[in-house]
Amino acid sequence: MKYCSLLAGFAIVLSGCASTEVKVKPEDKIVGVWHLKDYGSGNYEYSQLGFTSTGRKCVVSVSMNGYGIPVLDYYDNTWKIKNGVLESTVGDSPSSSLPKGYLIKDNIKELNANELVVQMDGYGSPLEKHQKLHGVNPERICQLVENYARLLKRNNT
Repeated sequence: MKYCSLLAGFAIVLSGCASTEVKVKPEDKIVGVWHLKDYGSGNYEYSQLGFTSTGRKCVVSVSMNGYGIPVLDYYDNTWKIKNGVLESTVGDSPSSSLPKGYLIKDNIKELNANELVVQMDGYGSPLEKHQKLHGVNPERICQLVENYARLLKRNNT
């Protein structure tokens, strides 16, 4: 009988431990490298986004139109999450459609260890689905962006 009491007490202690949930802030979940999945229509997109813990968002993107003509693009932005919205401020980019200082607001629909789903505020934009690339350092994407930006600037002078 004394063993039953001991087992019951042990089970209560273990069940209390099992219900303890560790909350992870969205800012901690998003840090890393994400691969943008293709939309399934329009231009083919291949894009990787690096979110650093210091608030830097670096993007390397290749899109191909229906004729197979590739366009290489990059973005060196800053990011923060505010009330469930991923806010990115454009820093350096050759894109004329997104000038320096432009604020992009993406509503976060899903964010977990493997998936990030966002939808740009307004414009009836499609959902953008991203898959996390575990083990890839976001600083590597930022280094690629810096190197490509230097190359473009050197070739344009």
